[in-house]
Amino acid sequence: MNALFKPELVRIVDAFKSKSDCLDYMAELLSDSGCLSFPDRYLAAVKGREEIMSTGIGRGIAIPHARDLTVECLRIAVCKISDALDFKSVDSEPVNLVFMIAVPQNSNQEYMRILRNLSEYLRKEENRATLLGASSDLELYNYVHEIEDIIIASLAH
Repeated sequence: MNALFKPELVRIVDAFKSKSDCLDYMAELLSDSGCLSFPDRYLAAVKGREEIMSTGIGRGIAIPHARDLTVECLRIAVCKISDALDFKSVDSEPVNLVFMIAVPQNSNQEYMRILRNLSEYLRKEENRATLLGASSDLELYNYVHEIEDIIIASLAH
């Protein structure tokens, strides 16, 4: 399996004007990393899913995602947003951490495991605190890389 997280996909951002701007920015990161053949189509799939139901799962976390034919490889972009963003989350709390998952059409089982493991990891207060404490893109990348080890171990079973 290729790396889920790459240093160029992990960013600390001061603020976004809107949820839409955040999604645009993150899809662009994924596109620049070479895993989206048609970024606009992927972004439309993500935004369509958000219109049906927010991927703001609570506790300051959002996990926007889409499975699409135009996605070349399973990859995750991460943004820590210093000025929390209204994501229409289930708990109505603003979001500081966004994990955008790009999923190839044929990766359903891996996708479900990644989503589950990521959610379980982020449910723990100390894990969220560690991520939110990162002061540089590299430090944040090093923290999310630990999540990748957990996910890869789960996919091996």
